[in-house]
Amino acid sequence: MSRSRARRLLLGGSAGSVALLSAPMMPMPPTVSTSLVETLVALPVAAAGNAAVANLCGILQGLEAGATAPARGKSGLTVTLDDGVARSFVVTPPSGAHGLRELQACAAARFAALYGESAEQWRLAADWQVTVPFVACALPRELFGAIEELTGRQQWRLDSLCPALVRVWNRVQRSIPADGWLLVGFGQTLTVVHTCSGQVADLRTLHLPGAPDFAELEMLLEQERLRTPVQGDGRSPQALLWAGGADWLPAAATVAGLASRVIRLPVVAGPGDRSAGWQLALAGAS
Repeated sequence: MSRSRARRLLLGGSAGSVALLSAPMMPMPPTVSTSLVETLVALPVAAAGNAAVANLCGILQGLEAGATAPARGKSGLTVTLDDGVARSFVVTPPSGAHGLRELQACAAARFAALYGESAEQWRLAADWQVTVPFVACALPRELFGAIEELTGRQQWRLDSLCPALVRVWNRVQRSIPADGWLLVGFGQTLTVVHTCSGQVADLRTLHLPGAPDFAELEMLLEQERLRTPVQGDGRSPQALLWAGGADWLPAAATVAGLASRVIRLPVVAGPGDRSAGWQLALAGAS
């Protein structure tokens, strides 16, 4: 493979694996050939419940790209993290809210109410809105610091850092049902976003015990429908959009009686790693 062309670095990280890829700077085609992508690092992470983030940080702190990586100081790094190592939630701004500080305080209060702890050890980011509910994401400061240390040590430029939900949302936003669900799957993590009248109504991230089959996905969806009853007059047809890199995303046109489609990120042609870290890294190439 020629080293003369400009390359970019893609890093994916989950509680179970880490992958660092080198990819062309040019926009990637809808179906990615693995011949375009070089795996520089692919490592397992010893997932151990609450220690998963610490284990991931340890891998990042010892990560070395090796001599085949693009030249130091000339590479941009895009990082996509599994939703299981971040926390994403819906914030409803108070009536009459204005200004970023007020919205940040509202998000921090919502975080504390949901998780029973202060947001001080987490970095909060959001699509701040003053009139409609919005999604906020929190990343452990320890993990953010490990990524900053890695980029500084390798003299890379950190171009983008976000959880899988945000990466996918930005890619498929125009296809998300106004009434229904966006379901984001990588590895054994599924994030379920409920939408109503074009707004985010609810969100939660599920840690699956294994790769679910079709019947298990239908049952999971039925449980979500019971947990989040239809709002309004209920006349708007609901639909599903599944997106992500997990092999178990259902390709059926109907799931649990609802119209369903799937957008795979990435669509990969050819043999290659299929770990969650690899899937997440390649999703950053879109």
